[in-house]
Amino acid sequence: GQAAIETQGLEELSEKIINRAIDLGINYIDTAASYGRGLSQLNIGRVLKTRRKEVFLATKTHDRSYDGSMRLLEESLTNLQTDHLNIWQLHNVQRQDQVDQIFSDNGAIKAFEKARSEGMVQFLGITGHYEPLILKQCIERFDFDTILMAVNGADVHYLSFKNYLLPEALKSGMAIVGMKVATRGRMMSHLRT
Repeated sequence: GQAAIETQGLEELSEKIINRAIDLGINYIDTAASYGRGLSQLNIGRVLKTRRKEVFLATKTHDRSYDGSMRLLEESLTNLQTDHLNIWQLHNVQRQDQVDQIFSDNGAIKAFEKARSEGMVQFLGITGHYEPLILKQCIERFDFDTILMAVNGADVHYLSFKNYLLPEALKSGMAIVGMKVATRGRMMSHLRT
């Protein structure tokens, strides 16, 4: 749901990209309320209006509070033109103060529990690409269904998700989705010469 799909003025191209991806068998679409300030979800929603049953749909909330997350969930469902999500995720949790807010009495985790109990979302997840130990703490505090995390060849050299987080995620049995696998092409750039 990023790049062209979240860029103002590329709505027609975005729809072509999304339709082509689904036509080619891509059935997992991941976006976020913050991508393009909602534009990504609007572009995806125009396609999903007629193709929702063909994809497993994930989106994210960057808000850490109950009220803010519920508001973003309603906005996401409207923008994506659907009545449910397959995965709703906490977006890029990075710091201890965010964890404290998420798990507070009026934190986002309460919104997650409500949304799942009411059938608005099927699975609950968490994402991050900054600090693996913060994410580790979160999966120890709540039984998330999924984790979206950075995993690539450079990972072991600094704040390693592979070493610090992946073993705990595997132990929990949660679904693991890798991102930044090709480091946005940086690790492969030498092969293009």
